[in-house]
Amino acid sequence: MKYVDVKNQNVNYSRRPIKKNGRKKTVLVAFTFMAVVAVTAVFSKDIRALFNPVSIVANFTGSSLKQSDGRTNILILGEDRRTSMEKGLTDTIIVASIGKIDKDIVLISLPRDLWVQSPSKGGYEKINSMYIYGGVEDTSKVIENVLGIPIHYYAVVDFNLFKETISVLNGIELTVDTAFEDYEYPIEGKETDRCGKTSEEIDELLKEQSPLYVVPCRYQHISFEQGPQNMDGETALQYARSRHGNNGENTDFARAKRQQKIILAVKDKALSLNTLLNPAKLKDLYDTYAKNVVTNVTLTDAQGFYLLTQEVDFSSVRSIVLDDGSSADVGGLLYHPNDTSLYGGKYVLIPRAGDFSQIHAYVQKYIFEAR
Repeated sequence: MKYVDVKNQNVNYSRRPIKKNGRKKTVLVAFTFMAVVAVTAVFSKDIRALFNPVSIVANFTGSSLKQSDGRTNILILGEDRRTSMEKGLTDTIIVASIGKIDKDIVLISLPRDLWVQSPSKGGYEKINSMYIYGGVEDTSKVIENVLGIPIHYYAVVDFNLFKETISVLNGIELTVDTAFEDYEYPIEGKETDRCGKTSEEIDELLKEQSPLYVVPCRYQHISFEQGPQNMDGETALQYARSRHGNNGENTDFARAKRQQKIILAVKDKALSLNTLLNPAKLKDLYDTYAKNVVTNVTLTDAQGFYLLTQEVDFSSVRSIVLDDGSSADVGGLLYHPNDTSLYGGKYVLIPRAGDFSQIHAYVQKYIFEAR
């Protein structure tokens, strides 16, 4: 698959302004690179020579990163697996498009409720379940179909990576911007606990009452105070996963922002000299990544990414967020149908145009607008 450069086509989309907090949105990309750095470092006899320019160029000669029209695209999936399921829902779906020519990064976020067709099954379901049914191959094909761009690499990250990595690093420091409480934080392993009730009783009670009152044994109360915090792995995981907080912390946007803050804190500590010059800690980090990250990035690719990131300006990352609440010129190309009978009664988002052609044009024009 190749891009169609629609920069000069008559599509009426305006440039989305770059926000001052755009740097925070680079952390997911940086997190992927951090994993690559740790993996590569473990196999290096001398970490100081690992990223020596001469060594890199020598090892990278004759090889190159996959790309199309000067851009390399990485699919980043955040897998929220709380049970013993082999695969979990991917509630975080981001494509990082890195321009070798444009020397920029564009992050494209897709909503988990987008209604799509499974390439292998043929049926329709929410996009966050594609990984469960068809793995990375199906998910990549779906993303390519939705966005109209090729996927070259992928990284599937289990949210448990937060907890285990932070434990290896002996905790992280971050600032909680907004204090909040969550009375519906799920207790792992009790997702199906009936709390002394029958299934029939639960179904009947749920018609009029919230799950918190019907099956309270499934949940615990967590809270976070505003200000600087020292978080261990378990606390950071709760901070990242909370969905039902008060004070405006019950949205997907707020949850994503908290996850980005954690990733940034982890990145800073993992890439500190105290960590990089500690072989035992690097080995522990590698073991953690090996258990919780699934990727097709090879060690040779890792060096290629390192070279590429030396040329990219991480302070001016541009972002696309596809949603149903914004105007069309800033990604509001989806809508929620009032009649959900065709979608099994589920809350879903579908393209306003009836197909993904409008999204293709928007994404490609946005990617190539710097040229």
